[in-house]
Amino acid sequence: MAVLDVLAHLWAIGRRFDQFEKFEKTTVTALKNVEARMDALEDRMTRMEARQGELVTEARAAAGIAATGLASSVISDVVTRVTRIEMRQDDLHTRLPPS
Repeated sequence: MAVLDVLAHLWAIGRRFDQFEKFEKTTVTALKNVEARMDALEDRMTRMEARQGELVTEARAAAGIAATGLASSVISDVVTRVTRIEMRQDDLHTRLPPS
């Protein structure tokens, strides 16, 4: 009986090593997948950092265009108002009796 118990324990230890080996393989596979995803994220962030200067340039250009449009709108409004005031003055001069 003692021999059978020893063989049973050895068999159990062998199965545990087999399970451990399977677990190690799945762990290695999972770690490789995580590493691949981290490499992909690192590459993506590197590309984003490389484009950062381009994005800043585009943002500055857009801000310049918006500022130019706003200034143009303000100047147009001022010119329109001055023209209306001049027209009113002309109308007042024509309505006044001759001196």
